[in-house]
Parts: sequence; C-alpha cells; structure tokens
Amino acid sequence: MTTPKPHVVLDALLVNQRPTGVGRSILELTKALSQKQWGMDFTLLVTTPDLFGWLDHCPEWTVVHAARASGGTLIKALFTQFQMPSLCTKLNADLLHSLQFVAPMALSIPSVVTVHDLAWLRFPETVEEPRRTYYRMLVPRTLQRAAAVVTNSEATAQDVRLHYHRCQAVSVTPFGTPSWVWEQADSALPASPSRPFFLFVGTLEPRKNLEQIVAAYSKLLSQPIPGSEKSWPQLVLVGGKGWKDSNLHRLMLPLALSGDLKVLDYCNTAELRELYLSAQALLFPSLHEGFGFPILEAMAFALPVITSGVGAMAEVAGQDALLVDPENVDDLVNAMAKIANSAELRENLAKTGPARAHSWSWDKTAAETVAVYRKVLAEQPPG
Repeated sequence: MTTPKPHVVLDALLVNQRPTGVGRSILELTKALSQKQWGMDFTLLVTTPDLFGWLDHCPEWTVVHAARASGGTLIKALFTQFQMPSLCTKLNADLLHSLQFVAPMALSIPSVVTVHDLAWLRFPETVEEPRRTYYRMLVPRTLQRAAAVVTNSEATAQDVRLHYHRCQAVSVTPFGTPSWVWEQADSALPASPSRPFFLFVGTLEPRKNLEQIVAAYSKLLSQPIPGSEKSWPQLVLVGGKGWKDSNLHRLMLPLALSGDLKVLDYCNTAELRELYLSAQALLFPSLHEGFGFPILEAMAFALPVITSGVGAMAEVAGQDALLVDPENVDDLVNAMAKIANSAELRENLAKTGPARAHSWSWDKTAAETVAVYRKVLAEQPPG
C-alpha cells in the first residue's frame, strides 16, 4: 500500500494585487518551492489567484481562492480564526504554514508560523491600528501553540526568542534576492540622469524613517558643496502612499517646490531597474525591517547602499554598504556626503554589491523551509 504524501497548506492571504514586503516574499517563496518536487502536496490559500497562475502547471500544487478573506485586517482575521480550521480539515491537510504571523487558535493539525518582523511590538508607533491590536492579542498565543516558528533573518529570530520565551524552536530561513533583478539583467542601460540623485524605495510609512531622511537631506543641502559640483544630488522617493504622513508631507513641500525632491508613486520592475541603475546611492535607513529587499535589489544593480547598522538590515548588507544609526541625522548626512564626494567609495561599493546579492538564494530558502516541514511532520504521532 502506497503511503500518501504529506499535505501542506500555505496561508498566502496577505498577497494583494500590488505586493510589497511580506506579499513579495510569499510570492518568491512559492515560486522557489514550486520549482522542485519535494514529495509533498501543497495547497495555497489566496485572495489573488491571478498572481499565482504559473502553479496551474505544477502537479503537486493546488490554488484555493479564499474569496471570503478578501479585504482588510478584520476580514482576514475572522476568516483565519473561524473558517480556516474547517477548510484545512476539508482539504485533509497535515500541516498549515501561516505566512501572516497568526494561525487559527482552534486548529487540529500542527502549524508552522512565519514571523516577518516584530515592528508592531518594538516600534508600535510605526504600525497602524487595528493590525497592531490584532497582533498584540493573537501573536503570543499563536507562537506558543505553533509546532515551529520561522523567521527570515537572525535578527528577527533573536527578537522572537527575547520576547516569547515559551514558543517552540525558532528556525531562520533567510530570503533571497528578488528574482526580477536577474530576469532583467540583460536589458539596455538607461541614459545618465541630468542630475545625480539619492534613491529611496519603499512604502511611505513611519517605519521607513522618512522624516529622518528628509531632515538629513535638508541639512545636507545647507552645507557647502565641495569641488566643482554645482549642486548636491537630488532626492527621489519611490513607493506607495502609506499612513501617518501629514508631517512628512509638510517637511517635503519646500524641497519639492525647489526641485530638490521628487516623489514617485508605485513603479513596475522595469522602471525600478532604471532608477537603481541611474541613482548615486540607495537610502534605506529604516527603524526596523524583517529583511530589506531594496538593499539586495540595489546591490544587484551595483548601486551603493546606505542603510541602518542595526537588525536585519545590517545582517543583509554586511560590510558591503555604509551603515548608519537610523536615529542620528548627522550620521546619515555624513554618509550621503561621503557617497556624493567620493567616486572611489562609490566604485568600491559597486564592485562588492552584486556578489553580496548573489549570495542570497531563494532555492536555499525553499530547501530550509521544507526541512522545517519535514521535522514537524516527523514529530507527529502516527494516525
């Protein structure tokens, strides 16, 4: 008699039509997992089935459109707690991998839970309600009952171990460099910009430390320009509209009116590639990140990076970026001035960045994630 293959259900409800951050990581992990047969069957629960069309050709994969989970935090929370358990039973699942921090409390099968970051706990002012309350209420209980907890960086794993002593073993399954950068590597080079510019990529929200970036940039503009340069580089912010940004817009207004600041909305990958190839440096001094995709995207395109010397960002960037104290304006000003004033520094960072980006592999992420599944399944009692 043939032993049935284990059946793993992945909760991908956080993926929306314009995936950023967590949503992008779920897409990438799913792609990496689907590239190989692991001796398991997978079911993916989604609210955006059109984004996962390639799985139609993967024999081990099934996509279930969880239409009732479409909507904001409250709707997803209600679906997760009251409908997902029975759905897992109906699917004859052996394991649920929750990719949204929280798993159902009344679940009859073991769960693996991904914690992407603990921003809502460490920097609560940077996470909007009701998501902050939802996580505060349910994440501790989820982690306590989970069979395994996975994080995408050692920094987040340390946070989980520090704040949740009673949760089971924490495994680190680091993410890879976003696959789109390699898919566009052979495209034509963009024309040189008329004025050099610093680039920020990310949602315009408090956790990204944009008020500090704008304050530091304003201070840089007040300093004399060395050498023969006519002006400091421009500042270009790229990202979707966030929240709690009224003061940020007040700070940005005079810079926008003077032409020193440009704000772009969501950009597709072709547009992002041109920006990475044209910029003088990426500014990414966030207060807190679970990983930091823009760091590796910039490095893949040989763009120097200025990022925070703390947490996951320092872990991802290593020695191949300028690391700053994200809460020290002068530190950020000095880093921008160094980049603008030193062609040698820019060249050195441009040389080491691509190798750093290549070292982060989604194939490895997939293999280490499956290893967690196998360990959890092996620990379950027979029958």
